[in-house]
This record gives sequence, structure tokens and C-alpha cells, in this order.
Amino acid sequence: MEKVCEEGLLEQIHSDALRVLEEVGIKCESQEIRRIFEETGLAAFDESTGHIHILPALVEQALSSAPGRSQYWIPENSFGVGGTAPFVHDDETGEFLEPTFEHVARIARIVEQTDVVDFMARGVLIRKEEVRVIDTLIEHCNKPIYVAALTDAGIERAREVHEKRGNLTVQFSIVNSPLCVIESMIDPFLNCVRKGLPIYVSTMPMAGLSAPYSMSGLLTLTHAEGLFGITLTQLVNPGLTVVHAGLPSIANIQRNYAVDLGLVDHNLANLLQEKLNKRLDVPSIQTACTTSEEHPGDRAEQDGRNGFAMMKKYGFHQMRHSFGFLKELISFSMAKLERHIDICRDTGPEACPPFQVDPYDPEGFEVIQRNGSQPNYMRDDHTLKNVGKCFLN
Repeated sequence: MEKVCEEGLLEQIHSDALRVLEEVGIKCESQEIRRIFEETGLAAFDESTGHIHILPALVEQALSSAPGRSQYWIPENSFGVGGTAPFVHDDETGEFLEPTFEHVARIARIVEQTDVVDFMARGVLIRKEEVRVIDTLIEHCNKPIYVAALTDAGIERAREVHEKRGNLTVQFSIVNSPLCVIESMIDPFLNCVRKGLPIYVSTMPMAGLSAPYSMSGLLTLTHAEGLFGITLTQLVNPGLTVVHAGLPSIANIQRNYAVDLGLVDHNLANLLQEKLNKRLDVPSIQTACTTSEEHPGDRAEQDGRNGFAMMKKYGFHQMRHSFGFLKELISFSMAKLERHIDICRDTGPEACPPFQVDPYDPEGFEVIQRNGSQPNYMRDDHTLKNVGKCFLN
């Protein structure tokens, strides 16, 4: 595989991410999480800011105890459905529909029968039905799955499936960007980790809204939040499988700061995050090959081709949201799912679009330090001066 960037850039971003955890810290109200970190002697809580500060040695210790990629059950270069759209796109009328279990089952059957799709999550959101959703997935799909499990019943069903079937990972978003622990997620997260369920730790900073408006700055914040989740997991249950699911994204300032998933630079940001994780031998799932279009069509197809070609040219671990999702991951199109499976199969690395990796931004750490756990990036001078210079593709 070709190299997407110089190793020195990735090393600097990782170093900056460790500085973020040490010098800026993560805002956390939970006494239990604070205790878990402080008992190591390698972290401290600042009462004046409400932030936990974590020494690099503790992060490195966590990385050394986490299982590497070769021990994970989804191989390199795997595309998947992933994601949870609250609506189904009616491919005849263009309207949004409420998802049903038949939609979940249909997606699962398509994934099961398709050679280029290697894993799946539920695809669409059905509220307050964790157990039935898990059962629907495993009934129709034998491939690796990602599941949501927040309730006691959902966690227990996930544990049963994990022990009997394997190839299951529980999805968690425990950090709200920038750098804030989501308190409501702590109890179910700890419950899953203590039961030995494989975990992925997701975070989605948006450049210009909740992260710096530069490539290396965006990746620094994303990586710091992912490393926090990995470190917490290893402190609670050393040796447990944990997947870095940092998803760097870009706010389209011309479109009221909506997340712009169709950009070539969006694919690039997620590819670079994957390369950061590969250096650390960490299982890695990001997002690519999707679109910002509201409906399936020529532009959505070209967005998909751009992503598939880039990933095939440079290699990756896992990419989600790669088939049926539309603008801002709000809706899921069955027609797009089936069409983009064909596009993935037919697209080769020679179709990779041109791109340029921006040089390291020496102000990236400073702007993270300046904003801390407050999402003030819209008004930050760093964002204002970089609009029109960064994320143009």
C-alpha cells in the first residue's frame, strides 16, 4: 500500500494528543471515573476546572495492555454498514419513513449475502428495542456485528450473544466533543466493560464547531478523545478488546455548520486517523465513502467512488457508513445500499481523487488549549482565518 502521509506528521499528532490529555484534560463530573484515574497515581482532578488530567505514561500503559489488531475478528480493509439512521429514505417518494424491524432484517440479509460488506450495525434506529434488534441482526447475519446496549436487558443479551456466537462489539459514545465525558453513558459503559464485553469508543469532533479548523488540529482532538476511552477501558478491565472509533468530521460553514460527509477531505481525515491507530496497533473503525446528498443520485455515487478508491489505494482497518447513508447520517436508503455495494465492488484504487495533506498546524494544540471543554471554535480566530484555506476538497 502507498503511504498517505509522512510518519512525522502522525507522530506529532499523537504527541499533541497526549499533551491534550495531560495539560488540557477531560471534563468529568463522575466521582467514580475520577477515582478510577486518581488511584493510578498517574492522573489528577482539577477542582477549579472540573477536568481530569492524565499523564502520558498512563495512556501508554493502557495501550500496552489492549489487544492488538491481529486479535480482532474483523480483518484489515473491511467496509461495513455501521451507523444508526433515525429515518428510512423512501426511494420512490424521497420522504422519510419510520424504521421497522423488516428494514433491519432486510439490511442484515443484504450484508450477509454480499462479499464486499464485512460487518454491520443496525443501520436504522428502532427505539427502546435493544434486545429485539440484536436478535434480528443475528437471525439474518452471521458476519461480525456492532450493537447498542445501554439497558440491563440489552447488556445481558449482548453478553449472551458474545459468549455463544462471538464477533460482537458494543458501541459507546462516552465523550461529547470537545473533551466532555457524557455522564449518562458512564453506568452502562462500566457495566459492559466489567462484564468483559468488547467495546468501541466513539467520538465525533467537527472542525469549526467543536474542534480546530485544520487537519492536524482536528485529528489531535479526535485522537485525544479516543485515547481517553481506551485508557478508561483498560483501567477498568485490563486486556479487554477496545476499538478506537474516533470519527473526525468537518462542519460546512457555508451550510450552517452541518457536517459535510461527502468531502474528499472527510475521507482523508478518517484515513489519517486510521493510520494513527495503526501505528499503535489499535483496532480502528472510522467513517468514509458516504455523502452529503439528501437523496441517492450521481453526486452521491461519485462521493462513494472517491471514498472507496482512496481506501483501496492506501489501506485501512474498518470504515462504516459506507453504503446506505445519506446527508448527515439522518436517513438510510435501501436503493443506495444496493447501488453502492456495486460501486464498491467495481471501484479500484486508480480512481482515487487528487488530494493534498496539509502540513502540521503548530497552532492546533494552542486552540484546543484555549477552548478546553467549551465548543467556542465557531468564534475562534483560528477558525476564522483558516476558512477558505483548509478542507477545500
